[in-house]
Amino acid sequence: MKKAWIGVYLAGAFASTTAAAQSSVTLYGIADAGLEFTSHSTAGGTSGSTFSAVSGAAQTSRFGLRIFEDLGNGYGALAVLENGFDATKGTANNAGRLFGRSSYMGISSPYGQLTMGRQTTGVYDFGLTFDAVGPALYSAVSFDSAFVGRADNSAKYTGNFNVLGGKLMVEQLYSLGYDGVTGAGTVAGAFRVGKEESFFATYSHGIGALGLLFDQQNGDTVASQGVKTQRYGVGASLDLNSLQLYAVYRFYAQKQPGQNLYSSLYWVAARYRVTPSFSISSDLFYQADRNTGEGNPLMLSVLGSYLLSKRTDIYVQLGETLNKAHSNLGVTGFGTATTGAIQTGVIVGVRTRF
Repeated sequence: MKKAWIGVYLAGAFASTTAAAQSSVTLYGIADAGLEFTSHSTAGGTSGSTFSAVSGAAQTSRFGLRIFEDLGNGYGALAVLENGFDATKGTANNAGRLFGRSSYMGISSPYGQLTMGRQTTGVYDFGLTFDAVGPALYSAVSFDSAFVGRADNSAKYTGNFNVLGGKLMVEQLYSLGYDGVTGAGTVAGAFRVGKEESFFATYSHGIGALGLLFDQQNGDTVASQGVKTQRYGVGASLDLNSLQLYAVYRFYAQKQPGQNLYSSLYWVAARYRVTPSFSISSDLFYQADRNTGEGNPLMLSVLGSYLLSKRTDIYVQLGETLNKAHSNLGVTGFGTATTGAIQTGVIVGVRTRF
């Protein structure tokens, strides 16, 4: 009889533990495709206008798995696997990686979240927070690809705290080799190869928010490990319900033997929800170059989106770059427009989320 009661007790305890440990696996994604026109383009090695189909103009096309298990007492185990793809070709982005956008796992707790794997850097998260048009194609990414940067082999801590009546978010990332595909990887006796340190913090109180950024990468080969690429940023925003305003500064420094390179990027931005279905965002950028050779171009970007349903919208994206005699900024980056030209870009697209 005692053995029977013990069996019933153990079965009940196991059942209650199983019920308490809630877990979920979520499949999600975005499909985004459109048609683009650009003037004064240098595509194909010649200068002229181009018409093309593009994927991910408003947001990168993707699919992913988000996994979470409740461990009890405020703790949880989590994992994210996210693939980026070209919807116009059916090919994988991020150098052909299966889960090139994100591939990490970790633990969440009342004291913050610690994750390890391939993850977004502080530069990416800074841009996502303070770029009204980003992560759309014509955004801060046009000036600096680090605004869509990710780091392999990284550990990342994120914590949220109540401080002086406001909300403080702190994010710290450390990578032992941010490029595991084309970089040299781990090299014995050369721990600086591919190292990246990234810090991003925001403090919000009432309608205002302030953000600070520091990011440093060492060269990802043995020969270049002593080269340090640094980015500093400060951003401010105001949330006026249907209207959000932004002002941002990013300083770039590449410290290397011979000559250090420096440039500054400034932008102001706004996002306005005209109606529950229609919103418009705009950025105005100016780069003040000291000696990188990229010049001092201006860029204006505007993105308008209209919701056809809760999950699907159509959008129009407009971009205009104003180059001087020694700059060739195009709406999608340096070197994509004729030197000294004014380039116009227009994208009409459709996006759906699942």
